Amino acid sequence: MRKNTFPVLGLISAALILTSCESMPKEIKVEDINEETIYMRADGSSQAAYVEDFNEKYFSVNELKGYISSELSAYNKKYGDKAAVLSEIELKDGKVKAVLTFKSAKIYEAFNSKKGEKNVKFPEKAKALSEFGKLSFTETDEGEKKAADEVLTDEYNIAVVEGKVLFQTGKKIKYYSGGTLEDANHIRVDEGKRAVVVYSK
Repeated sequence: MRKNTFPVLGLISAALILTSCESMPKEIKVEDINEETIYMRADGSSQAAYVEDFNEKYFSVNELKGYISSELSAYNKKYGDKAAVLSEIELKDGKVKAVLTFKSAKIYEAFNSKKGEKNVKFPEKAKALSEFGKLSFTETDEGEKKAADEVLTDEYNIAVVEGKVLFQTGKKIKYYSGGTLEDANHIRVDEGKRAVVVYSK
């Protein structure tokens, strides 16, 4: 079982789904959140959206907001102003919803790893080939099978995603191994499963 992103509250184990649309939104909005989603935006920044039951009698949403912002402050000191921010947080009907925004995949991966949630990584070509060189990949458009050395190249971004999560990109998913492709921008990964996603830079 995954460690929680905000262990003080046992917070964040579920997630977000956005309705499919022809053009990807610029950002995740808190009112759309239903389950965990990782969104790699077209400009290279990333967002993580969470939702969790919240029944704390002695802890307010403002205190939670302060706690999360404090956790993110270390990344702003290391990577620069607004490198990691709490974009939105809402408490409604016994659920707290939060959207965090990161300037880059590297910053998000650092945050994710430190919090004990290693459910997404962005390996370079050499490491990806070393770990996943025996996998077969499916081409998104044609459904053709491709060998790893054909798709794990410097031409594309590579993400390794472990579920339960919806992985969403502002750029097109070109190839994938594992997971359930919903369309050219969304791939769902079930609990305990993994997908290697290759998408446009």
